[in-house]
Amino acid sequence: MAMKIAALIMAAGASRRMEGIKQLMPWKDSNFLVETIKTVQKSDATSVNVVLGSNADLIVSTCQLTEMNINVFTNTHWDKGLGNSIAHGVQSLLKQHEPYNGILICLADQPLLEHQHLNNLIDQFEKNTSKIIATDYNAKAGVPVLFPTLHFKALSQLDGDFGAKDYLNKHTNNIISVNAARQIIDIDTTREYEQLMAEAKKTHI
Repeated sequence: MAMKIAALIMAAGASRRMEGIKQLMPWKDSNFLVETIKTVQKSDATSVNVVLGSNADLIVSTCQLTEMNINVFTNTHWDKGLGNSIAHGVQSLLKQHEPYNGILICLADQPLLEHQHLNNLIDQFEKNTSKIIATDYNAKAGVPVLFPTLHFKALSQLDGDFGAKDYLNKHTNNIISVNAARQIIDIDTTREYEQLMAEAKKTHI
């Protein structure tokens, strides 16, 4: 029987190190958030869910999220940190009372993410349903990451800036890491965004 996987895209932050709203930065045919949603929708995830916070109303209207067949969870306490937004997203998923086997946490600021990598995480999870399946970053586990039901309660209680990567550091013995075919990078600053766009222009990403 196929696993029920809820994808949870984190897009609540204020991106203070970038000039402009990071979720809406132009990328491919639209922007970071919309392209991330499209990538996740191509994967084998059962449902796609987005956690918003800062500039939520503007992001919903600009991205026309109500037309994208996704669930939007707005965290009014987004300024308390990524951990708080993860907790809000997981709590919102649990209120749906869907029998999810796993929650796949993704970030809206990883524009080079490919849906096949998400499927690789899901495939590995189906063989190891009690393990955390994470993305390998030079022997360090990171996001995207797929958590089994065993961790749902703890994730729903995260707070502050204690995010998924910090949680992984506490559970290193229970993680299987999967390499991505293409390097996945976080875009956090205007300079990193400019470098991304320059590289995309050269390589026609």
